[in-house]
Parts: sequence; C-alpha cells; structure tokens
Amino acid sequence: MSQGEIIPPLNPPPLEIAEHAAEGPKAHSTLARTLVVPSAAWVLYDTANTVYAASLTFLFFPYIGDMFRTRSIQGIVNSLSMIVAGLGVPLFSSLADHTGRARLYLIVTTMACIGGLACFGLSDSVVLLMLAFFVANLGYNAALTFYNSLLPSVAADKHQGLVSGAGVGLGYIGTILIVVLLDLPESIGYDGTFGVAALMFFGLALPCFLVVRERRVNNRTPFSMALVRQQFVSLKATLKGLPRDRAVMWFLLGNFFCVDVLNTAIAFFGDFTKNTFFVNAGTADIARWVPRSGTIELLGLAMNTPSTLLKYAGLTLNVLALLFGLVLGFLTDKWGSLRVLRLSAAFLALGLVGAALGGGSNVLLYFAGICGFGGLGLAGIWTAGRKLLIELAPRDKLGEYFGLYGITVKLSVIGSAVFGIAVDVVTRATGDDLLGWKAALMLQALPLLLGLAFLARVKPRPAVSHTVAP
Repeated sequence: MSQGEIIPPLNPPPLEIAEHAAEGPKAHSTLARTLVVPSAAWVLYDTANTVYAASLTFLFFPYIGDMFRTRSIQGIVNSLSMIVAGLGVPLFSSLADHTGRARLYLIVTTMACIGGLACFGLSDSVVLLMLAFFVANLGYNAALTFYNSLLPSVAADKHQGLVSGAGVGLGYIGTILIVVLLDLPESIGYDGTFGVAALMFFGLALPCFLVVRERRVNNRTPFSMALVRQQFVSLKATLKGLPRDRAVMWFLLGNFFCVDVLNTAIAFFGDFTKNTFFVNAGTADIARWVPRSGTIELLGLAMNTPSTLLKYAGLTLNVLALLFGLVLGFLTDKWGSLRVLRLSAAFLALGLVGAALGGGSNVLLYFAGICGFGGLGLAGIWTAGRKLLIELAPRDKLGEYFGLYGITVKLSVIGSAVFGIAVDVVTRATGDDLLGWKAALMLQALPLLLGLAFLARVKPRPAVSHTVAP
C-alpha cells in the first residue's frame, strides 16, 4: 500500500486484489512528523477494503455460481471491470495528483463499492447482480488509487514504510472477519450477510473519511481533460521506450501472466474449494451440501460442511502467506529478487497441480497444494516483484515504470474469464462438474508457464543503489 515505500516489509494480503502491490517509488511527504491519528485511520482502511475482497472470494462467487449454475458470467464481468479500472488509472491519477481532493474521490468511489456490495443479495436478476458487481469492483479499484496517494498526507517520509507495512498486516484481519462469518448466511440469508459485510466495510473506513485530509497538493489544479491527456501521452511515451529496456519489458510481461493466475486463483478460491469437495444433493432453492467422498478430515479436524472447510482453508492460507511473506522478504535480499520471483512462480504452478489433483478426494494434498505451495508462490510473487522492478529500471525512469506496473497489474484479469468459461464448457461437454473445475484450474498452468518463460529472459542489471535522498 504505500505510494511511498521502496521495499515492502510484507507481502500484500493474499485475498486482496493485486493493486496493493502496484506502488511506486518514494512519494515525498510535506509533513515534518507522522500524524498518529490520521495514520491509524489510514491503516484501518486497509482492513476495511479487504472485507470486500474477501466477500468476493468466500461469499459472492460461490453464491452467484450456485444461483445461476454458471461461472462464466462472473468471470467475464470481473475481467471487464478490472480492465476498465486499469484503463482508468491515468484519469484517477490525474484526480489524485492535481486537484487536491483525493479524500473526496476516495469517499465517492468507496461508497460506490459499499453500495454495490450491499446490493449483492437483494435480487435474483443476473443483470442487476452483475451490474452491482461491476460498479462495486470498479469503485473498489478506483478507490485504491486515491487511498495510496493519501499516504504522504499522514506519514513523514521516514515512517511511510512502517505505516504502509502496518496496513498490509492489518489487511489480513479483513479476510479473517469474513472467514469467521461464513455460517451467517444460514441464519440471516445472503442478503443479510452482504449487508453486514457492507456495514463492516463502512464502519472500518469511516475514520479514514473523517480524519485523513489532503496535505500533499499545494498548487491545486481544476480537473480538466488536458490533465488526463497529459497522463495518456506520458503512458504512450513510456510504452514506446520500453523495448530499449528489455529486462524491464520481459519482467512486466512475465509478471503480467503470473499475477493474472494469482488474481484468478484468489477470485475462485472459495467457489473451487466448495464445489470440488461438496455436491448439492438438494435443489437450487433449497441446497443440501454433502461431501463427495465420505468424511472430510484433516489432522483430526472434521470439515463436513462447506463453511467449515472454507474457514480452515482460508485461515490456513492467510497465516501461511503472512509467514511466507516475512521469510521471502529476507530471502529476496539474500538470494536476489529475480531468483525468488522465478521460484515463487514455480511454487505456484506446483500449488495449482496439487489443488487440481487433491480437490474433491484428498484434502491433505489439496491443503498442501493451494495453501502450502500456492501460498508460498503467492507471497513470493508480491514480495519480489516490486524490488525486482526497482533493480531493473533505470533510475530516471523508475516512476514511469512503476506507473506502468500498476496498470499491468490491474489488467492481469484475463484468467478469471477463461477460468469461468472453462468450468462451464467442460462441465456441459462431459456432464462431470468436478472434471470441469479441475480442468479450469489446470488450464491456469499455461499462462503461468508463459510468465516463467518471459521471466527466464530477464537479465539482472549490476547492483545499483536506488536510495532516495531525504
């Protein structure tokens, strides 16, 4: 999260959209000292927006899939909303950097996300639900741009990494809050559960709305299309010059495909876990979920309901990813970020294979795959990615390439559409939904291998110091 840290102390939360990894070099603060209350409110917002990301993974995607018996539509809408958000980055950046009204835009876009989230359970119309999802997802991703830009308004330069790291760590709490509430739909329904999630998001974000204000922009410029055009002209120039920095170009391409697989795995984690190990023996209106292969048990823990299995899987993934992020942050400095990134992508591939083979039959293999190797790969890709870009990019182009990095991370969403379509196509062709899920997950190995191929072409530069002057 920070616009301002050079080497992140932790990896971003594993069940959060990848924008949190797309931050640039040091953003100088005008503050002589860090403001404690605004900094705390800024950090708390990170917990707030993770509530939304976790709601998609553990609640919304499984709910929509069960209701409409399809995964294509949510995968396609997820991809479209993220593409629009990625293309909108120059617009959002112009608003944040020049108007001095980042907090206002943060409030507007966040409330759009919260409003969409609250509407998730209020209709059985696929058009209305997908419209609410599109608005919520676009608002969520736009809000991250304004949120990141406010860090220099709450923290002095020397504390920005610390404040950002605190936000990363507390972001896991948002996921845990949703995970422990997975039984709630059984008592108050999905409409009530999404309402509770929306209230949690709003309550945790409210301190940021009230006490964080823009202190970064002194010479405020009214918004105009000229500002936006200037951003696009700069982006075009960066893309035009990219082939001259081949190491950066291969890294951005490789990272694009690796993050695409991560975003897809995050989005469908809950839906895949539920539908590979359980089958609905009831109806669409009155579901009765039963295990596919008898009792589901791991280390003496019975997990014979979807919500119980998802709780254990979600908590295991989050705890392991947090620990892996700490360890891999150290190893990135010791072994080099390029080596860690390549190893992490390979670990993620192993995790996908383990999850595909173990899903529905072997819970130990599934946990080892998706939570173990998958969590290791996920944490490593985030931890090593930004540092590698800092190492590869010429110092005078670091800001430009971080801007491009942020856009490519947002656009790394093609896989969710492919995954959803693959589940539906294979299931209908074979009549075997378990095969459909496994085939869709194994298909993600292709872009991951492509990402590894691009990363293999990256040649590290000689060590260059990117220390930022105080």
